[in-house]
Amino acid sequence: MRNFIAIHKTGFRLLKRIHSVDSVIIPIHLLKVFFSLVRVYAGLFLTAEMIDSLLGGNYRQAAEMALALLLAELAAGAAISAIKSKTKGYDHKIWLVFYVWLREKAFSMDYETMENPEVAEKILYSERTADMYGSLGVLLYHYCNILEAMLNVLFASFLVIGLCLSKPVQTGGWMEKAASPIFSLLLFLGVMAGMALCCARVFEKFAAKQMELFGSHTGVENKLSCLLGQIYENPRAAKIVRIYDMAQMILENTAGFIEKSLAFFRSMYDVQRKEGDANKVVGSVFTVCAYLLVAVKTVTGAITVGAFTRYAGAMNQFGNACFSIIESHGRLREICTYMQEFLAFLDTENLHAKGSIPVEKRTDGAYELAFEHVSFHYPGSDVMVLRDVNCKLNIRGKLAVVGRNGAGKTTFIKLLCRLYEPTQGRITLNGVDIRKYDEEEYRSLFGVVFQDFKLFAFPLWENVTAGYPRCEERIWEALRRADADRMVEGMEEKLDTWLYKDYEDGVEISGGEAQKLALARALYKDAPVVVLDEPTAALDPKAEAEIYARFNEMVEGRTSIYISHRMSSCRFCDDIIVFEDGRIAERGSHEELTAARGSYARMWEAQAKYYA
Repeated sequence: MRNFIAIHKTGFRLLKRIHSVDSVIIPIHLLKVFFSLVRVYAGLFLTAEMIDSLLGGNYRQAAEMALALLLAELAAGAAISAIKSKTKGYDHKIWLVFYVWLREKAFSMDYETMENPEVAEKILYSERTADMYGSLGVLLYHYCNILEAMLNVLFASFLVIGLCLSKPVQTGGWMEKAASPIFSLLLFLGVMAGMALCCARVFEKFAAKQMELFGSHTGVENKLSCLLGQIYENPRAAKIVRIYDMAQMILENTAGFIEKSLAFFRSMYDVQRKEGDANKVVGSVFTVCAYLLVAVKTVTGAITVGAFTRYAGAMNQFGNACFSIIESHGRLREICTYMQEFLAFLDTENLHAKGSIPVEKRTDGAYELAFEHVSFHYPGSDVMVLRDVNCKLNIRGKLAVVGRNGAGKTTFIKLLCRLYEPTQGRITLNGVDIRKYDEEEYRSLFGVVFQDFKLFAFPLWENVTAGYPRCEERIWEALRRADADRMVEGMEEKLDTWLYKDYEDGVEISGGEAQKLALARALYKDAPVVVLDEPTAALDPKAEAEIYARFNEMVEGRTSIYISHRMSSCRFCDDIIVFEDGRIAERGSHEELTAARGSYARMWEAQAKYYA
């Protein structure tokens, strides 16, 4: 019972979400249920009346019943056809909105939560199981089936009870006793109770097996999905596969996952077949008893020959409806089980509370940022990546952040951009803890180009504007300052050129070209703080020199922060922070640090020959 309640608690919550998408979706499906029932029972009653009229010689009435039957069939059929046509669009809509809800939730999460592997696994799990077993549209379909079946049971029960209470005309003999109202009612209730008990036993027996199989399967599907997405559907992986002759190894891994997946489906189909066979046996016993009862009632004169068709049809509807409820509930059990994970994902709370203070709007870019005794370790690790970091960022200054790999440079920027929150200490904006500010408003202060930046398979102008209003003059200015304008002018569609070939016949661009576009995106945002993580890593020396030659123009009037392994970038900065083992080891200008003969000087001298 607890499992039953949990399943339908999930189901009703999902129905509520479907209703929130469009309030017409559920009512129009219910309208289809109504016309389906009208079609069935109009047919049963009119057919019975037509047969009785024919047997009684009343041909005019029989013709009228036949015409009424035809009109009812045409009207109900036309209504159902129109509704089905309408519901196709709605079904597609709620199929798509499932994936939209996943992305909306993912985008609303703080970065630290989203980076958790368990969260990513929940998203993949929800998508894969939805593809395998059906999504919200299938859930609504089965709930409508259950409602229609329950109404069918209700209406058929009234007819069957009427049948049971009908008194035989023939007197004497065992058939009269068998057709008596009391015996008929007891027989019907007894058969019903037996069928319900057998169905419950069948359900319990096979439900446990299906849940056990279902729970053990998702890990295999997730691995197979990752393999398909990261290798087979990733053209960039094709180079590595060919260079290292990895095809056979990948195919063997794929074959192993597929065999495990097939083994699951064989086991699942075997369980479903056995459950179906068991239900068929129960259904066959009920059908035989039902037809015997109707036949005895007809032979003893309790009902007419025409009524035989009505009651036989009602019995048939009753039996089919009972098994439709069982079958649809079984499917709902599967759907709601994995949808519980989907809802659990939607209910996932962010690790950190969101602030609400608005950020002061300034035209002079005078925002003071400071780290106050900041230490940090990543979730799931006890190793401190930053240790007691104290520093203020000069307003509208040019800061270089340097250090060896793993020194804490990128983590410093992630904390500054509020992708993570300090484990200890605080970061302030104009003296206020940044956690108190509205998150979106705070991040609007930053235009960032990370080392692992991402461009999207959208038109080029959308990659540059990144959701902000399109202004061609500003786009071209950002492209010019990032040294990407000549590249774009050489493209046939200019700003409307699609990048990559994922959706359209777009252009494939090099790593250096992509980095210039990412830089243009940061400049187009026109944020008061520009952060560049290895801004010239993918550029050739000539392109790098051109970028730095216009460095002052690019960041004019803004606070700029550079993370770099190339010490040449430090010559353009008026302030340099040197990280070692998560701490600020040195800070000063290029001249001051080279004169100090510390870590910075050693790194500079090691690379100096490349700058000569």
